[in-house]
Amino acid sequence: MEELFSFLIASVLLTLSPGPDLLMVIGQSIENGFRAALTFILGLITGLCGHTILLVVGWAQFLGEQPQIIVLVKGMGFVYFSYLGWGAIRQHYRGKFNESVILPLPKKQYTQGLIMNLINPKVSLFFWLFFPGFLFSNQFPTAFQYSVLGGLFLLQAFFVFSIMAYFSAAFSSFFNRYRMGLINGVLWIALGLYLLFD
Repeated sequence: MEELFSFLIASVLLTLSPGPDLLMVIGQSIENGFRAALTFILGLITGLCGHTILLVVGWAQFLGEQPQIIVLVKGMGFVYFSYLGWGAIRQHYRGKFNESVILPLPKKQYTQGLIMNLINPKVSLFFWLFFPGFLFSNQFPTAFQYSVLGGLFLLQAFFVFSIMAYFSAAFSSFFNRYRMGLINGVLWIALGLYLLFD
């Protein structure tokens, strides 16, 4: 059980470290509110489920051995994130001439979180490199242990992201919603560049 506790502590610290997921959760929360951010988080968590399944069935290792697939997925991610960023920036300038701001539909936010996570091959590679160091039993199959570790990672990620979203939303009144739309747009484009060149 010490391995599971160590894994949980390490996972929380990794989730709290500044990164694209955390920044986008905070941005969504400030711009669109806690409920919208929660929908976005559910999309992220569903994507993590997908990466966990890839790890269990051995596809994460396969991705690590196929650099051409990683390059292709990175390119797709760059195009998608740049599209979202450009759309958010356009909405920012259009919003300046409107009295009200049209918030994204929950389904759209869920889809953004899901795709953002799924088309990032680094998550699968990270799971492949990180999880084996915390296998906790010689009696259970490796696939079962990966499933347990994946479940723990999902739970703590949902908990940490939700707390960050809640407190970010609480301070949203200090931010200009139109300005946050512009910041979110820049974040999406920066995320695409990060995925492409890192």
